[in-house]
Amino acid sequence: MFLKKQKQAQMCVEILEQPAIIGALIEKYVKNYVLLLDVPANTKSIKIVASGSSYNCGLLGKRFFEDIAQTDTKIEFSGEFICKNKQPEKNALYIFISQSGETYDTTLAAKKVKDFGADTLAIVNNENSTLWNLCDYKINIGAGKENSIAATKSFSASLCALYLCAVKIAQNNLKDVTPYLKNITDVRKNIENVLDLTINLDKAANFLSKYKAFPVIGQGANYALARECALKIKETSYIDVNAYSMGEFVHGHVAILNKIDTLIEIITSDFCDFEIKTLNKITKDYKPKSVVITDSQEEFGAKISIIMPYCEDLLSRILSVVFVIQMLALKIALKLKRDVDKPHGLNKVVS
Repeated sequence: MFLKKQKQAQMCVEILEQPAIIGALIEKYVKNYVLLLDVPANTKSIKIVASGSSYNCGLLGKRFFEDIAQTDTKIEFSGEFICKNKQPEKNALYIFISQSGETYDTTLAAKKVKDFGADTLAIVNNENSTLWNLCDYKINIGAGKENSIAATKSFSASLCALYLCAVKIAQNNLKDVTPYLKNITDVRKNIENVLDLTINLDKAANFLSKYKAFPVIGQGANYALARECALKIKETSYIDVNAYSMGEFVHGHVAILNKIDTLIEIITSDFCDFEIKTLNKITKDYKPKSVVITDSQEEFGAKISIIMPYCEDLLSRILSVVFVIQMLALKIALKLKRDVDKPHGLNKVVS
């Protein structure tokens, strides 16, 4: 099926490895409603420090920690963090996300926190790395070597690790985590067939490949996913794609639709009235040819709707969007005949 049609790119192979990686990660760390993760017992606040795709992953992690663990969480770019004169907070848990464990600015940030004496946690794909050895607590995402420059399987595995970490901290704080673990063993099955059951991916990729620039918008968790979607398309196709929070987009940024007549909207079935009103305003004022990524049967006035299967649980729903935006980026790049595995001018940023 899908694998046979898209075998030529390493990026595609790594996208398709993700359900098995996620399943193995859950099996490793979840046993009979107990999280087998080593995190500080009394975490009062969390600081996430990361760069690139890992930063977008951290934005989603922020939501997990705030909603599931009800723990105050802030996120910062690694490069911004290391340039600040402000001292780290001793009572916070600092989480550093890096696929290689050698990301230059992230390892510098971790060293700064470690030297100060605050608790540090590494989410990495490499146990032999600088970041792994620096930090007090560690989670190996077990994604295997990622050969493609654009992060795919390391992104989703890190995202899953953050979700499990949030549930563990909630459990440590004696909160009822049953709703978050009830269907956890079904996540692999839920996401396994997402790509085969999603419609209009090729149609959307063909349409978007004709543009030199367009925005991606989303609200809440979908804004973080919009950022990752924009980054993936930039990295692999060199198209000028920028992400905006849906509500913020109408405050001036929307004017770009006077010159660019399309955009991508990520809007999942948990949308609120505000999102619908915002989309209606954009549609009424600018009449864009929008591409909507959704698990809802609503039409949203789209030119093309990329409709994926609905998943009830939060982790499956977010991972489903992740797979779809990664494959959309891949298909746009292949349509433009780009080398998706080795984009021009890009390398993994390591020390």
